[in-house]
Amino acid sequence: MIGHAQSGITKDAAGRTHTLTFSGERSRSCKDFLSTLFRALDSNEVRYCVLHSWEELPEKVSSDVDIAVHPSDVRKLPYVFRAVREKGYTPLQVLNYFVSAYYFVFFWFEGSVLSSVAIDVIFEHRRGGLTVPSGEALVCNRRRQGMFWIPAPESEFTYLLAKKAWKRKAPARQACRLRTLVEQLGQPKAMRLAGELFVGKLKVKVVEACTSGNLDALLAQITAETWKTSFLRNPFKLAAYLVSDAMRGVRRCLQPTGLFVIVLGPDGVGKSTLIEHLIQTVGPAFRRSRVFHWRPMLLHGRKGASDSTRPHGYPAHGGLRSVARLFVHLLDYWMGYWLVIRPLLARSGLVVFDRYFDDVLIDPKRYRYGGPFWLARTLRPLIPKPDLALVLDAPSEAVLSRKQEVAAEEVQRQRQLYSEYQNQTSNSRVIDAEASIAQVTAESAQAILECLALRFERRHACWTVQSRNDLADDVAPASNIVI
Repeated sequence: MIGHAQSGITKDAAGRTHTLTFSGERSRSCKDFLSTLFRALDSNEVRYCVLHSWEELPEKVSSDVDIAVHPSDVRKLPYVFRAVREKGYTPLQVLNYFVSAYYFVFFWFEGSVLSSVAIDVIFEHRRGGLTVPSGEALVCNRRRQGMFWIPAPESEFTYLLAKKAWKRKAPARQACRLRTLVEQLGQPKAMRLAGELFVGKLKVKVVEACTSGNLDALLAQITAETWKTSFLRNPFKLAAYLVSDAMRGVRRCLQPTGLFVIVLGPDGVGKSTLIEHLIQTVGPAFRRSRVFHWRPMLLHGRKGASDSTRPHGYPAHGGLRSVARLFVHLLDYWMGYWLVIRPLLARSGLVVFDRYFDDVLIDPKRYRYGGPFWLARTLRPLIPKPDLALVLDAPSEAVLSRKQEVAAEEVQRQRQLYSEYQNQTSNSRVIDAEASIAQVTAESAQAILECLALRFERRHACWTVQSRNDLADDVAPASNIVI
């Protein structure tokens, strides 16, 4: 959470502006967000339903909100998102995690606190190669539940059973719901529905496990059964699904949904503390997070003086050894990026580096570099570029009050070089580290949100609309949307 909101304006490719922070003139909350979303869905005549865990909505959200939408209504969703954005709820992330399944993350400020919620939108439910239920079936015979719609018991049972079978476990609340649905549907009908997922006598065992409360033990053993069912019933449809899912995976690799951030600054400026708070604050926009120190460390671990309380307490290596180590570090950055970092980004990860290669030029004594500086400057453009660089800066007195590992003159020299680095790079932001950790986190999170907002506008124009003239009447169906 952020202690103080920072104002910020972003512009998309068309020059339209988008405000990421909002005044306190209107109360915002998760309940208000969901109420706004449900009203917008209804007013735009979107056929939808909340698939599960809807009992306490909109007052309480236990996890992300799963919503099924009729495939023919995909062209209406940009208008829904526009209505939500006008109320101060901004979509900054979308993950295409399955074919025809999209995970949206919305952010907003509740006063001075940054909040978020994830909306999982599916146009058909595919698990293990099976489309069960279809997009049309998910919203067929839906029922009104207060201000939103819920699925028919048949659709809810099939969807929840397929999802839990894929994940190999069912939390107590959802296991209880499956048991209630079996009682409501009756065992014969529940077995028929389970037969859409499992062949032979396994459907009987699954329904009995739902009734007895032993579902988790069985689910751990039957993950591959949905693939078996799909292959036996329609192998050509399974092949088509695998091809489309492979294409989705290629798109995720070419346009990663994660974010690569580096944090720079002198010792004592608060990099480690910021990173810890930053991951807690913007983490909901990503599926995972990982922190690296200076380089990926794929080739070998680091033993240098940078881990010591005396970063300049060791002499520099000789020129030849320094040059050899520099090329090893270059190889480590490249191998680490393509083997570790890039896969994390493709899997919607937040990757944060505490220091980066640029520190060799700014603080060579820390890394005992005694080679020519022109070589380090020449190699620098070859190092994989981050999406965003946060440069922490504070007066030398403030830095030395936290750590006194180097002289005041050295701190001032490094501050000057970090400032020059920021002026030379377009994707960097100077953060005033003299402020409280809440304010530093707020400003840093603001920079990340702006980065995500610009990327969302650039990549996902199909989900955004500023006016009804911005969206053509012949928007492609959900199956053709490229995310």
